[in-house]
Amino acid sequence: MPFEKRVCVLKQVKKGFTADGSALSGAVYAERMGTELTLTPRLLGIAPVKDGRYAIALRAEGRDLLFEWKGEPALKAGDAPSIKGGFAVLVVFLRGEAEPVAFGSCGAADATYEGMLEAVRAVREKKKPQKEEPPFREGAAYDDEAIAECDYFRPREGDADACDAGGDAKTSDLSRENDATSDLFARTEGKLTYYETVREKIEEAFRRFPEDERLKEAFPFSRWVKAEDALLGVVYEGGLPKYLCVATFSPPQGELAEKACFVPFTPYAEGEGVYIIFQSASTGSYVLVGTS
Repeated sequence: MPFEKRVCVLKQVKKGFTADGSALSGAVYAERMGTELTLTPRLLGIAPVKDGRYAIALRAEGRDLLFEWKGEPALKAGDAPSIKGGFAVLVVFLRGEAEPVAFGSCGAADATYEGMLEAVRAVREKKKPQKEEPPFREGAAYDDEAIAECDYFRPREGDADACDAGGDAKTSDLSRENDATSDLFARTEGKLTYYETVREKIEEAFRRFPEDERLKEAFPFSRWVKAEDALLGVVYEGGLPKYLCVATFSPPQGELAEKACFVPFTPYAEGEGVYIIFQSASTGSYVLVGTS
């Protein structure tokens, strides 16, 4: 079974997609065993997005593959073209019209990204938008007491977007067309992370509630909003969500009491702080203080 391996170095195309404002850089490592392709993206400092999502487009031997990228360490596709002669990679931001973020090529691949960007935009133009129910119920208020009884972020039973965080991500093949975009939007293989099951609800909270900066000193790479009598937040590592947090001003009761950690707003604010419950963005499991 033939094995191919190549590396493509990426450079920033458009500013505004890093957490600290620096230039985006990175690489994509590609391995092809038989006809199965595995991509390992390494993007330094790429910022999380409140709306929209990232995708990685690959062009090899005149064929285009597009992977929706949610921070997975590896992306896979079957029946993939050979990368022996080189390939090109374009990272795009998808919200409305696709925007180029970073690009690179290796071997004999085209050193320009305009054709790949047009192919992505052409396929997105054909996709019909689907109306989705908002993750918050109309008129519903944040219930501080519910934190002690259940997982606040997980969709409630009966919600249209409720799903099992531990289930396999579905792989679907779109109808193939007789043009260069026939392989676009190939689905990645692997596990669906917990963060993706609750992402819409988190983004809605960030849009709906006011920003709160009081925990930024304790967690510089984080974002918080004040929802009624509590704070909801996401702590990032390497530009990707690592912990989902709910912070209350009084100690949680019941089972979650031992899972909460008191964090002062500043080292000098005696008694001024919140009790934070951390959940892994990958699994949704509660993270105890002092564990990873």
